[in-house]
Amino acid sequence: MSKTPQFDALLNTILDELVPHSRTCVDCENIFTIEKQDIELLKMLRAPTPTHCPECRQKRRLSFANYSNIYKRKCDVPGHTEIMISPVAPVMPWVTYDYETYYSDLWDPKSYGIPLEIEGDFFDQFLSLLKVIPQPGVRRGSDSPNSDFSFYGKFMKDCYYVFGGRRSEDIMYSSSVYFSKHVLDSYYIHTIDTGYNIVISNDCYKCTYTYFSSNCIECDFIFDCNNCSNCFGCVNLRNKSYCLFNEQLTKDEYKKQRAQIDLGSRAMTKESEALFWKLVKNNPIRATRNYHSQDVTGNEVRNSKNCHNVYQVSESENIRHASFAMANVHDSMDLSFGGRAELLYEDENVGSQSSNVKFSFAVKESTDCEYMMSSSNCSNCFGCIALTNASYMIFNTQYSEEEYFQAIDEIKTKMLQKGQYGEFFPMAFSPCAYNSSFAYLMYPMTEEEIAQRGLYFQADTETDLNNFDVITADDLPDNITDVSDEICNKVIIGKESGKPFKLTQREVTFYKQNNICLPDDTPNARMSNRFKLLNNFKVEQEQCFSCGKAIESSCRTSDGFKPYCEKCYLNEVI
Repeated sequence: MSKTPQFDALLNTILDELVPHSRTCVDCENIFTIEKQDIELLKMLRAPTPTHCPECRQKRRLSFANYSNIYKRKCDVPGHTEIMISPVAPVMPWVTYDYETYYSDLWDPKSYGIPLEIEGDFFDQFLSLLKVIPQPGVRRGSDSPNSDFSFYGKFMKDCYYVFGGRRSEDIMYSSSVYFSKHVLDSYYIHTIDTGYNIVISNDCYKCTYTYFSSNCIECDFIFDCNNCSNCFGCVNLRNKSYCLFNEQLTKDEYKKQRAQIDLGSRAMTKESEALFWKLVKNNPIRATRNYHSQDVTGNEVRNSKNCHNVYQVSESENIRHASFAMANVHDSMDLSFGGRAELLYEDENVGSQSSNVKFSFAVKESTDCEYMMSSSNCSNCFGCIALTNASYMIFNTQYSEEEYFQAIDEIKTKMLQKGQYGEFFPMAFSPCAYNSSFAYLMYPMTEEEIAQRGLYFQADTETDLNNFDVITADDLPDNITDVSDEICNKVIIGKESGKPFKLTQREVTFYKQNNICLPDDTPNARMSNRFKLLNNFKVEQEQCFSCGKAIESSCRTSDGFKPYCEKCYLNEVI
């Protein structure tokens, strides 16, 4: 028997009448389509049709994620006066606790519980709880030693300014790093040993400026190469050695010519980079990089099937409108950042053996929960924040099982009647200032546009440089061999961003050991440039440069690329 009969009866009436149709997004006012496959998942997930288009739904979820910015922020624990390093911007009004206090017994989330008002507005009640209950100032595991400036990862050691990853060591200025060591300035990599500026690549050793490649050794400036060694400036190579800008050389010829290219020189690196990208644009490019998958649309999909409009998904099945579902997600729709879960809908950063979790943010190891934030190991909870090991709670207040389902039946029915049920949290509920969120990278807005939406904007922190030796990026030594340790005492003004940054002794040592020229802009600017290389995680409608058929592509012909459909790419390249 249904435990929420009133709600289920009303929802069944809505779902039974659903047919594929088009509707106008309530946010951007673009037309989008509710397809047959969407309806099948909505019936499985027990949710009404969305009112926002898939892109606006993703924008709303990603506004809750910060994968590139850190700030100095006052700790709000009573009696504390320290300033902590946090991805939560100072402008955000939420009560924010340091890591040690937040994950301790010094406070009880249940003590903040508020009574449910059935006739009241659900989101207004949730916001009143959100305003007073502490939020984690840092999302980092205690299992990551000497990684105080890193966030979201597990089993990370000696990491600095790293966002996300697993079991990696000696990583700097990177995000989504797995089973790797001695890496700097990279994104979404697996099993890399000693690398620099690597993007979506795996199983490489001593490689720099490496993009969408695997199983390569001592290669520099390579794009979509596999099982190559000692190659420079190459595109689309397989099982090759001693190639220079796609020209096959003998071992001696390669070593002689390669010795003349000094990547320790910024001028020579930029010259090589220009030649390399010219070669990339003159060659066929895989329109989408989907591997060992069946019936999928999107990009960077691996070992999955029946996944549509997805990006960076692996080992998953029957999901739609998802991004960064790292592994093993099933029967889910509209999620960002998560893994090892099933029956998720409109979630951000939900996973770790979770099931049937909807409209939630930062939830782990939980089942049958809705509208949750920053909680773990919960079941049958609704509208709660910061709970652990809890059941039958609403707004952090404990109910009996019978009382819980009776109240849930009433509140979900009211929300469904108002058109609220089925919507993720408003962007104004995010712990991130909009311009420090992941959404800002993909969907930038001006400060005025952010304010018009009632969202938070974090202005640049005023930096007093009077007591520092300030130089511009153009003042940096061209060659790493000419760099002394004194450079760590100087403040550098970024070449494009115009913002100040410093070099650490550790990264200068890395550059020297690997003969890499100094960067000329801030770590944040470098991260943003890597994301731009990925077309901001979007695929667009294009035509195959070879056969002319309509395709989805992560690279644009308007940018000078030649996207090929998979069949033409395999025929011509592989």
